Amino acid sequence: MIEVNECRSSRGAQARVVAGDVGLGRSDFGTEFGPANVEIHAVTASVDLGDAGMALDLAGQIDTSALSAERRSRLLLDKARAYTQRRQVGEAVDALLEAEELAPEQIRSHPLARRAIRDLMQISRRTPVDLQELAQRATVS
Repeated sequence: MIEVNECRSSRGAQARVVAGDVGLGRSDFGTEFGPANVEIHAVTASVDLGDAGMALDLAGQIDTSALSAERRSRLLLDKARAYTQRRQVGEAVDALLEAEELAPEQIRSHPLARRAIRDLMQISRRTPVDLQELAQRATVS
């Protein structure tokens, strides 16, 4: 049986090769497919698998300057989710607020963002004012 990490790394390697062939700055049909977007997906997969350390390591290496606000916001959402897994409330809130500046509708309505906000409120001893205000904007109680 193939282990999850082996499968993930081989598919990730294939995606990285194709993205490298496509090159930077392409957005055929609005897909934004390229090296940075592939790495964002690797961050998402790492967070989904509970590997916050790997997610944060990968996220720190991605140049998102050529990507849309929505893709940059998604990366910040995943960073916030990773920080939440590590119970690093301040860093998670900062990432969510930065993501909200880029794409407010995504952070206020995306189920993963709303879950991260709810989780942060639950693990906070004293809920930061910024988090309370974000929760209100996202209608998270």
